[in-house]
Amino acid sequence: GVLLLAFGIFSYIKFNEEPLLDPNLEAPKLVESTTITNGDTIKVNGNASGYDNVFIYVNDEKVGEAKVEDSKFSYEYKVEEEGEYNISVAGVKGFPNRKISSKSDLMTSVVDKTSPNKESVTFKYGEETNKDTFILVGTTEPNASVVVKRGTEIFDGLADKDGNFRIEGIALDEGKNVFTVSIKDLAGNEVTLDEKVRVTYSPTSSVNGDAVVDSNIPQAAG
Repeated sequence: GVLLLAFGIFSYIKFNEEPLLDPNLEAPKLVESTTITNGDTIKVNGNASGYDNVFIYVNDEKVGEAKVEDSKFSYEYKVEEEGEYNISVAGVKGFPNRKISSKSDLMTSVVDKTSPNKESVTFKYGEETNKDTFILVGTTEPNASVVVKRGTEIFDGLADKDGNFRIEGIALDEGKNVFTVSIKDLAGNEVTLDEKVRVTYSPTSSVNGDAVVDSNIPQAAG
């Protein structure tokens, strides 16, 4: 009984020591991590066949452990600040002497809680047309979503890597039309612009795209 107790204490102490690095062990594979978010959690999952658990590292610092079940693991890391987080994992196995693999390849997660800058958004359009749709073009932050809305009608588009966007076929009712414009970035932060888009549709008017002073402004679709 005393020997068993002593062995148990020894095993417990050995198990709780830092595992020894075994460079011959294949590192687990990170399959997925949150790419970009405006939330408080980065989710990580991957494969770690042959391991009991994995150590999770953020910016090269161990932040936690995850149990391996059916060769897979998952972990949620709580963040407090915006920024870039480099995620990696290492596999751990053995009892009482534990071994640890080298770290996996990195995956990068970005936490962005800052809304797009209203002042950086520009757009152009014809303010009067004899056609029942118009085109809105402009610039905002790269890869953002642009939503043009009037009541329940929604028209949207995506900005390219340089921030340029073009939304065609925005429907008009006869008379004056007022639209709101919202910008949503990749992290999900959204802002509605104070400036409204105002277009007058006059079917019998002689005003068309050719009548716009700035020839670079697209007046109407079709």
